[in-house]
Amino acid sequence: MSGHPTTSRILLGALATGLAWFSLAAGLGGFFAQQAKLGEEDAIDRALAWQPRHPDALFGKALALLSTDPVAAEQLLAQAFRANGGDPWPLVVLATRRAETGQWQQADALMDEVARLAPADLNVQLGIAAYWATRSRLDRVLSHWSVVLAADDARQKELFPVLLRLVETPETRELFKPLTQSPPPWWQVFFAYVAAKALDQDSLRFLFLLRQRATDQPLTREERQVYVARLQREGLIAEAYLTWVDGLNAAEREHLGRLFDGSFDLPLVPRNFGWQLAENEHFTARPARTQGIKGLTALRLRFRGYDGPFARLGQPLFLDPGLYRLSGWVRLDSLASKGGLRWQVRCLLPEEKMLANGPRFLGSASWSIFDLRFEVPAACRYQQLSLVSASDRAFEQKLNGTVWFDDLKITRVSELDAASRADALTREGE
Repeated sequence: MSGHPTTSRILLGALATGLAWFSLAAGLGGFFAQQAKLGEEDAIDRALAWQPRHPDALFGKALALLSTDPVAAEQLLAQAFRANGGDPWPLVVLATRRAETGQWQQADALMDEVARLAPADLNVQLGIAAYWATRSRLDRVLSHWSVVLAADDARQKELFPVLLRLVETPETRELFKPLTQSPPPWWQVFFAYVAAKALDQDSLRFLFLLRQRATDQPLTREERQVYVARLQREGLIAEAYLTWVDGLNAAEREHLGRLFDGSFDLPLVPRNFGWQLAENEHFTARPARTQGIKGLTALRLRFRGYDGPFARLGQPLFLDPGLYRLSGWVRLDSLASKGGLRWQVRCLLPEEKMLANGPRFLGSASWSIFDLRFEVPAACRYQQLSLVSASDRAFEQKLNGTVWFDDLKITRVSELDAASRADALTREGE
């Protein structure tokens, strides 16, 4: 890819480390020349007298002569490399010299050899990346950065912001196509970074669409999840929902509906439009078997000294405007609480608004059905179902005991019941 002014600005900060390394090759000459004035050159000469092919002595002598006799210095660099073919530094200095004199073809070949000799030296890899940046070969820059990122997670802090800016720049996005077809080990973390940090969703969408087309290493569930989550945060709910549904497996599709997996027969794993769960040491939730359930399992919630407002279980909803009924089965096993729990439906977009509060659950009771009717207004395009504390008063929010839920579903209805109408009127008055 050819150079571009925007690209140069993007790379400037990130290449500071690498360029400093690259200039070190030239700067070493000045250092050794100074040391020679202090008598150090005599020591190098004595070493060469005893061992004419000593690689370090040849290298030191070459650096000392760079500023005064570059031709002789280059000959010594070549001798130093022949004496120790595993040391890339003589080639680094030679490549620097070729670049300084515009002999780019030779400089390129030398840097390729340096890369072959030191594939695991991260500082060398950064330096090579800096060299290719001076050649406006950003594809080569990314290739060497990828090596560094795969070997050292700590470099993410330094390089991810620059990679993000390259993704956000239309002129450089295509650089990422090879990475999306065969993702390196650091890709998942970077994709999540873009999902969290990108200024708009277009950059993330570009990477996502490329990943969708990959065949050797297909799009992962985790990538889809962070992509859909970004769409949800952007308020692109229809696109988010369809993208999420497209990634469900056959078993998950069987549980699709206005409410996903209301039977609680699937594992409680993170799903964008599935059950959202936040456990802690005082609250756990598990699908489990028990008597009287409708399917394979029901949801068992256990509270052990839970104190404070509860809002740790819920599910986003994507309902059309209209009247609905949430129904399900509940069993209470000594749920000790002064306030209890209830299901609640809220509108999230375009503005947050309470839609309905369900009946209160506390105490002990065998399996019984409950329901909650509510209206989704015409303007409301994204909702949230949550199990919450039924009281706002702190002393009524303490919870101990167990509650079970099973066979939850949301269905269309033609009208609200009296309790739902009264609840709606009360909220309008508030």
